[in-house]
Amino acid sequence: MPTVGSTIALMSASTVNSFRLMLADGSVVHCSRSENAELFSLVLGGYGLFGIILDVDLQVVKNEMYLAQRVIIPTQQYVDIFEELVNRVTDIGMVYGRISVAPDYFLKEAILTIYRRNPSKDGKISPLNEHSRRGLTRTVFRGEVGSNYGKNLRWQLEKALGGEAGSNVSRNQILNRSSKLLENQKLASTDILHEYFIPPKSMETFLEKCRTIIPKHNGDLLNITVRNVHRDSDSFLRYADQNLFGLVMLFHQHRTPNAEVQMKAMTTELIDAVLSVGGRYYLPYRLHATKEQFARAYPQAQEFFALKRKYDSKEVFQNQFYLKYGKQ
Repeated sequence: MPTVGSTIALMSASTVNSFRLMLADGSVVHCSRSENAELFSLVLGGYGLFGIILDVDLQVVKNEMYLAQRVIIPTQQYVDIFEELVNRVTDIGMVYGRISVAPDYFLKEAILTIYRRNPSKDGKISPLNEHSRRGLTRTVFRGEVGSNYGKNLRWQLEKALGGEAGSNVSRNQILNRSSKLLENQKLASTDILHEYFIPPKSMETFLEKCRTIIPKHNGDLLNITVRNVHRDSDSFLRYADQNLFGLVMLFHQHRTPNAEVQMKAMTTELIDAVLSVGGRYYLPYRLHATKEQFARAYPQAQEFFALKRKYDSKEVFQNQFYLKYGKQ
């Protein structure tokens, strides 16, 4: 079974070279690290509050061939093994990290899939192919919803068959997976993303808290991916002021008032947990964090909102995030 994972270095602010921005007065400015640098920093992770990005100059990563390898480890060893691999192995191109949501191993076991550079002798890259087990992958993944059996089955299959272990595969092939393969298609329910950023030394402490909080609120957790996040020196409203691990959680939720109350209660408790270990939560998802939690997680926020009003004095650009946390 292919795993649902994330790369060792996903696209971040550091990949942006420059962009053109339309301001609230209709004027267009060019922003980079050397030109309109303050706006450049504010717009990266600025949630559309400073203007409209017209086009972007991005750094891209070369497509290359990898040889996939996997290790199955206890979560308490995840950070040490990851860091040992990254420091020892010089030809790593990507890494997938997944943590078990199966009741038999709930947040206690992990799979690391390591992609080592393995160029072909002739330098050719394999063409992109359609996913060969789309139906099976979807059936197993969606079979987790509301089912302990489904969650245990998926984890056992992924440990035995997961990813492209032992195979040569291109970087673009790994990333060539449509969200439709896994998405919820029922109107009576939805899937909700959370993401929490944890200092490496605190990852197991946070997971220990999650083992209590999520079952307490009957959270239907379908997936956790792990990505390492490098310190961000570019974004003003940054979540990564140091090297961190990001835990991306996917929950299933019914569209009912009671389910929404449960999700909000669980989310605020998880945010308290991540703040208690020196971490942060990701802003683009639900607005369940209290104003106090937001202020603790992002102490630069008030200056950020003040600069928003400096560049957009008539507050032309607004959204629900701004109305809840930044509007005076």
